[in-house]
Amino acid sequence: MDRETLKYWLALNMVVGVGRTLFHRLVQGFGSPREVFSAAREDLQRIQGVGRKVVDEIKRFDVDLAAERELRLADNEGLRVLTLESPEYSPLLKSIYDPPPILYIKGKALNTIALPLAVVGTRTPSEYGKLVAERLCLKLASAGFSIISGLARGIDTLAHKAALTAGADTIAVFGCGLGHTYPPENLNLRKQIVEQGAILSEFPVLMRPDRNNFPARNRILSGLALGTVVVEAAEKSGALITADFALEQGREVFAIPGNITSPKSKGTNNLIKSGAKLVDSPESILEELLPALGESLKAQAEIEKPKILLDNDEEKKIFSLLSLEGRHIDNLIENSNLSPAQVSATLLQLELRGVVRQLSGKMYISNCSDE
Repeated sequence: MDRETLKYWLALNMVVGVGRTLFHRLVQGFGSPREVFSAAREDLQRIQGVGRKVVDEIKRFDVDLAAERELRLADNEGLRVLTLESPEYSPLLKSIYDPPPILYIKGKALNTIALPLAVVGTRTPSEYGKLVAERLCLKLASAGFSIISGLARGIDTLAHKAALTAGADTIAVFGCGLGHTYPPENLNLRKQIVEQGAILSEFPVLMRPDRNNFPARNRILSGLALGTVVVEAAEKSGALITADFALEQGREVFAIPGNITSPKSKGTNNLIKSGAKLVDSPESILEELLPALGESLKAQAEIEKPKILLDNDEEKKIFSLLSLEGRHIDNLIENSNLSPAQVSATLLQLELRGVVRQLSGKMYISNCSDE
């Protein structure tokens, strides 16, 4: 698309009062964004939802000044600007109701991202949530899935980092313009993602983070993906909004079951009760997605379960008592019938091999499955 045509797409996207739905109606009614700006007032008002105020905004909008300035900002940030007519625009995202007319992107081309899967969850995960998110995303990314998330604190950050560790593609969808990084402490993570995947946003370059932007961000998250995995979420959370969007878009929704006494698991447990696919291993996701993806992708998405070698009876006994929720060392001593010295020595050996992880307060947690 030439720069002049792109300016009109950007301009219509920036007009106050023209959201996604109205953008699509206007373009459908007049053929192109350029024709919208040259249309007569009375013709504009014939479009459903276009009142006098919107017509005034369109007519007073300075296309050359505003759109050219936006393009310069995008150029300065090294961004590509995609429209619905761009070959790179994601077919999955284009298929949803009212897809974003404009996407700003930096990094890999969207149409080269294979097997996209969204992973979302709370910004304040438990140790269980952290471990599950890391393990699940690492295995799925190693199997060839691309991990999509929102760069937020907590589960989002862990999902992106696991994909990077596995050498897989990862996409961060922003709830602000790409001229900002939110949260700011993820600036280095943003840079890593650009090198190995992509960052994108539908918002103008300098738009600041705003809570009202994040539901729109979540809609893109789910729209880009074959399915959405919710790791931990309270009863009311942005992660559940993403899951709702996924359902509306006809995509799969997966949820990690959690502790029934934890508020952080109420949302995910409710999703499962409502029909979301319960995930107890990466294979749970593959079983659901692979039939739709086709037999040819099975080889790409095969996952081998790690084999855990336990050297002696003490290690086997301690490992059998551990769980993803964690056990205090006193509980392990009491239930293993081993001496405190034996338990401590065994835990140290398992920790050195990466089989268990020590948490605060002398709590220990299983770091892998014995299957």
